[in-house]
Amino acid sequence: MSKTRLVVTLLVRDEADVIAATLEFYLAQSPARIIVTDNSSTDGTADVLARYAESGHIDLIFEPNLHYRQSEWVTRMARSAFDDHRADWVINADADEFWTPVDRSLGLLEVFAAVPPQFNMIRAVRDDLRALRCGSESRPWPRRLVWRDTKTVASNGNPLGLKAAHRASPDVVVAQGNHDVSGLALRAILPLRPIEILHVPLRSWQQFARKIENGGSSYESNPDASAQSGWHWREDFRLLQEGLLRPEVKRRLIGRRELAIGMMAGRFRHEPWLRRHLISLLEHAAHPDLLQAVLSDAFDSSLQIEL
Repeated sequence: MSKTRLVVTLLVRDEADVIAATLEFYLAQSPARIIVTDNSSTDGTADVLARYAESGHIDLIFEPNLHYRQSEWVTRMARSAFDDHRADWVINADADEFWTPVDRSLGLLEVFAAVPPQFNMIRAVRDDLRALRCGSESRPWPRRLVWRDTKTVASNGNPLGLKAAHRASPDVVVAQGNHDVSGLALRAILPLRPIEILHVPLRSWQQFARKIENGGSSYESNPDASAQSGWHWREDFRLLQEGLLRPEVKRRLIGRRELAIGMMAGRFRHEPWLRRHLISLLEHAAHPDLLQAVLSDAFDSSLQIEL
């Protein structure tokens, strides 16, 4: 039986504090390829990606358009996974998403290989890894983001949307947000959820404010984006423009009383696995210096919450 061929796609912009960790995380899963589209990064991300591209570890696409046509660009990568890399399965991830088997004794390839042939999609739940509001803000994000929110909700109070991995297809269309796909010959979702996503969206004030500035302005300037497209970015962008985002970011950190109550209720649990796993990858990393820089926040000494 031939080995399952997995391709991971990433659309990134200004993710210097995390992207090396993301790439090393997926490279350790032995994918057939990682395809990355860099949407005009200016924070050092492009230099990191160039290192991985030059060493042959990723396919790198530069996308200068600032209108954030996520569906179009991710669809392009997903189709390349089939056309250029003979992929069996495709994960369309964000730079702050770490897709991992629920059973950590397995690898992603094993999970996908075990999917019965009649199914062509797997949906995955995202749980945020969150920091304490009163924690040491000078520590690197992998040391701070160790509290798993098993009932993560968006700013409107609804659960985060599921993400979708899919069998490769030359006709696939990935929806904006990577929450769904169309264009498959058959739409059959695996009823089980053997993969989960550890999500690290709020790593520092500077990082998050830059993300919202980038994303919010891109959606605002995109004439083809619907009013509901990227609603959470639009809302945070409004708060940023009104000078109200910083207190909202502080609210999203966990207070000690909230943590105690949440742990008793089963919402929060200590989750140091990601940091430990990233450290374990250093010995055989493609670029250990870049991974170490993430683990030590060496990319930018100002990457602290500073609230």
